[in-house]
Order: sequence, then C-alpha cells, then structure tokens
Amino acid sequence: MKSNLSADIVRSHASGQWLYILKNLSPELEFAVSKPGTHTQCPVHGGKDGFRLFRDADSTGGAICNTCGAKSDGFHLLMWLNNWTFPDALTNVAAVLGITNDTIPTIVKKTTLITPTATADDERIRASLRKTWSEAKPLNHPDAEPIRLYFVNRGLGDVATDYPNLRFHPSLQYRDEKNVVLGYFPALLALLENNNGRVTIHRTYLTSDGFKANVEFPKKMMTAPSDKKVAGSAIRLGTPTHILGVTEGIESALAVTQATGMVTWPLVSSSLMPTFELPSNLKKLVIWADLDRPAPVTDIQAGSDAASKLANRAIALGLEVEIRTPKGPIPHNLKSIDCLDIYNQYGAKAFSDLSPYFN
Repeated sequence: MKSNLSADIVRSHASGQWLYILKNLSPELEFAVSKPGTHTQCPVHGGKDGFRLFRDADSTGGAICNTCGAKSDGFHLLMWLNNWTFPDALTNVAAVLGITNDTIPTIVKKTTLITPTATADDERIRASLRKTWSEAKPLNHPDAEPIRLYFVNRGLGDVATDYPNLRFHPSLQYRDEKNVVLGYFPALLALLENNNGRVTIHRTYLTSDGFKANVEFPKKMMTAPSDKKVAGSAIRLGTPTHILGVTEGIESALAVTQATGMVTWPLVSSSLMPTFELPSNLKKLVIWADLDRPAPVTDIQAGSDAASKLANRAIALGLEVEIRTPKGPIPHNLKSIDCLDIYNQYGAKAFSDLSPYFN
C-alpha cells in the first residue's frame, strides 16, 4: 500500500507509544518490551543476552544489538527486524496508531499494559543517584589521583579539573547484568543533563593506577527515573556562548577542548546523538564524529549516521553546522577512530580548519 503519510506526524504521535507499537508489530519483542533496558535474547541472532531496548524506548523505539549495533529509533528497529523499507515501517506504525492519509486522531489511545508511571521504584532510583553523587569528590581533590592518572594514560595530560559535572567516586559498586555485585572500584562520574535539568549519571570504572577496570562494561549509565529522558541529554562540560562542539565520548570532548579551546559536550553514544536537545542560544554546532567501521548487516557507519541526523535537525532550526570526522583508514585492530585518537597521534595542530586529518 502506497502512502503519502507525513513522517513527522507519525513520528510525533509515536513518541511515548513505541512499546505499544513494537509489541503489536513485532511479537518476538514481547519480553524486551516488558523490560526496557534489560539484556535479552536477540530476535535476529538468538543467544541469551545480545539485545536490549533502551530504557527510554517508549519515547524513541531505540534498541541495540550486540552484533549489528544501535537502532536509533523504532523505525530503524522495525526495518531491521522485518526487512522493511522506511515507507513500509511508516505505513505499519501509522496503522497501529490509527493514522491514515485523511485521518489524524486527536488522541491516540495508549496501552494500559506498559505505560510507564512514577512508582516507588523511582524514589529508590533517585535516592541512589543522590547518594552516589554526594559521595563523590571534585577532580582536584587529593583522593582523585586515579582519575588524573587515567587522563594521563589516555594521552590527555593535565586535564582541567574545574568541571562541576565530572566527579570522582573512591569506591563505587559494580554489578553485572544479573545485578550481582562483583566488586568496588574508583570511578569517574559524569552528570547527564537536558534543558530541564539533571537526568542521570554516567560511570567509568577505573583501577587505582588509572586504567579502565577489568570488568565487562567499564562504562555504564545509571538508571534514570521514569519521568526523565536520557534521550536528548548531554554531559555539559562548560557553558557555550554561541558555538558548541559535541562528541560521543568524554575523552574525545576533552581532547577537542584541549586542542581548540571550544566548549565541547559529550553525548555518550551514537544512539543518543541524534536526539540531543540543542541549547536555545546557539548559532553554530560543530559535530566531532567518530569514524566507525560499517555495520555487518546494514552497512551503516554509526558515528557518521548519527552526526548527519543531528546536523539535519540543527540546520532545520537555523543553526550553522559543521561535521568533522577523522580520515581513515581505521587500523585493522580497531573498530573506530575518534578525536582522542587523532589528538594522541598528531597533536593539537591536527584540529585546525585546514587539517588533513579530518574530513
């Protein structure tokens, strides 16, 4: 069935309804839909824990497959699962929502089964976030030596320590995906915020001598309360005037700032980058993208794809946009290269406007 449906209209009505939509269009996601954020069997590759919906999947429909990478929204997820084109996915999502070419419902009925609500669990989550942040110390505290060593070990040298959104936790609990405590480690904490305030905390688990801890996932996000959206948030390192740089990782952002002086905010991952909430005072956005190998199935380069999506949103809002992506080739032993790699290999001069090391 061909359609002249407006993608913007369908996308707008789908936000906040994606769990309901996915349950209807992909029954194999029933368990994942019931527990967003939990690792589960991949609907494509099988196994035990190779797939999960993002915790904010009701807003975005986003998920990640450990083999194929992130699916930034529900449309991409359905295209991957069902071998659909985008028009196929758009038409089917619209049908579930009761939207046709001629009819746009004023109120789309929500499912009563999985609509997230504030619960006692949210209070536990908020208490955990408050406790974790209150136990942490500024990066210039004498006890924060593991973080200073970590920055040196990553090639960043003497990183400025006056970022209030970065803190040091001396002994942070690490749990595996089954919620079993495996140990306590020093950690770099990073506060994620959006335009409405604090959202959650990103953690980088370390060793006492400044290396990543020997755990399966040394970088993890704390659970956010159900009324907070991780999508759109950023680690706000400094206050921009009219120009802002963004990266995926914290270390890449610090490398850009060291090399250029530009206020640069990490957006944590390529899956979150397209949803970034742009500050209202900006006139120019510089997206320092990662160069990734193409995904095996989709052939999509996650970093470049995410940068393009964010750029399109920013341009639509009237901003000047520049995307700077490292030039390859990617070394055979790496999955990607980022700004920190360029900084370590070529130094600050590599970030000039005429640099041969960036596209």
